[in-house]
Amino acid sequence: VVHLTDDKKTVYIHTQRQIDYLHAPSYAAGLYAKGKAEYSKPKGITLKWDEFPNDGKYEVIVSEKQNMNDAVTYQTTETNLKITNLKIGTNYYWNVRDLGGWSLGDGKSVKQRMIYRCGRLNKSSADSPVIEITADGIKTMREVMGVKSEIDLREVDNGEIGGITSSPLGGDVQYVNIPMKWDGDMWNDNKDKILETFAFLADKDNYPLIFHCNIGTDRTGMIAFLINALLGVEESDLIKDYLFSNLGNIGGARHKSVVTDSPYYKAVQSAIGSDLKEKTYNALANFGVPAYQLDSIINLLTTNILA
Repeated sequence: VVHLTDDKKTVYIHTQRQIDYLHAPSYAAGLYAKGKAEYSKPKGITLKWDEFPNDGKYEVIVSEKQNMNDAVTYQTTETNLKITNLKIGTNYYWNVRDLGGWSLGDGKSVKQRMIYRCGRLNKSSADSPVIEITADGIKTMREVMGVKSEIDLREVDNGEIGGITSSPLGGDVQYVNIPMKWDGDMWNDNKDKILETFAFLADKDNYPLIFHCNIGTDRTGMIAFLINALLGVEESDLIKDYLFSNLGNIGGARHKSVVTDSPYYKAVQSAIGSDLKEKTYNALANFGVPAYQLDSIINLLTTNILA
């Protein structure tokens, strides 16, 4: 086992294009991406070390804790290793997009490594299951991200789910299909499914989890908006998070109006409350989500910034 220590250098997991976008006004999203090319993948970081006289095999141990508890082990035959899916604002000791990391402005942030949004893992509308996620992707989701559950928001009656009945990540990963319509009023047309989704999110035993629709933009974007708005993320950040999908190859650009003209946004804005968080809480409660489920989600997905 090779134990390595970092030089305490600050590194950035975003590409320069992503950094420029995140620091620009949301209306300027089209300057950086138009949804027709893949710019959404994180840059990751590369760890390097001198070659040691051994059998040519290395184990790299990466942990958030100096005592190396809860470490993740990588194996390689090279003297460098590129790793992704790291948390922002985190010190690492080293011997699919996280919803977490957003500041909530009250000394708290959205907890990382709990809930991820992504695109489909298998081909949609196929006659039989065609798994698209690679073996390395499966390994990352299982061993690094620790995914225990997959929420699939694609429809069944039109064959959109591509014939799968279990998660492409493996039979031990809980697969839940909560089919939602996407080409109409996603808020009112999917009421029962939204309630089912929030009931699932309220159960701590289901985490860490991923959720997705087909390309991970519209239905997935609605659920991501509602979750982070409930937690207290600022509206400007919610819009920026939605438009970040334009850095992926999603077939065409999405615009701010897709959110602000939507019935779910209007339902939130028309609810009683002194801020967006309170309005979202009341909008979901009025919709039928029990208060204990909303409170559970807030408790599960909120943490102190320095935690």
